[in-house]
Amino acid sequence: MKVVSNSSPLIFLSAIGMLDLLKSEFVEIIVPEAVYDEVTSNELKGSNEVKDAVWIKVQAVKKIEALSFMPMLDRGEESAIVLAIEQDADLVLLDDLAGRRAAMMQGLNIMGTLGFLKVMHRKGRIKNFKEILDGLKKNGFWMNADLYSRMLEE
Repeated sequence: MKVVSNSSPLIFLSAIGMLDLLKSEFVEIIVPEAVYDEVTSNELKGSNEVKDAVWIKVQAVKKIEALSFMPMLDRGEESAIVLAIEQDADLVLLDDLAGRRAAMMQGLNIMGTLGFLKVMHRKGRIKNFKEILDGLKKNGFWMNADLYSRMLEE
């Protein structure tokens, strides 16, 4: 399965010690240069984990001119969507709502950090899901009380 990721899933999964779940589920993750730079150049939580993950492959976006067709997105989201199109990716990991909508409008399959973690929980790969959600919130992942409650429902 060919998977492209934006920065936030990498940052948050690293911050809660779950980055390796991506490797075990997908074997390889492709990221555009803009995403890699965003994650690794700012000394964000998890930046070292991403730097050390040889299974995260950095690819240049070939159609640079395509990067201006979504002005409401940041460079990383835009690059991830364009790279996913170029790579004919099976899945794009995105959290930002505008980015998710833009990706869907391009016919891409999307999944966010919460969706990925929920799938891993259903597969039995995460035992205490509430602790994981609390860890995300502690590390700055925004979710309102309703979403938090819905995520805990089976």
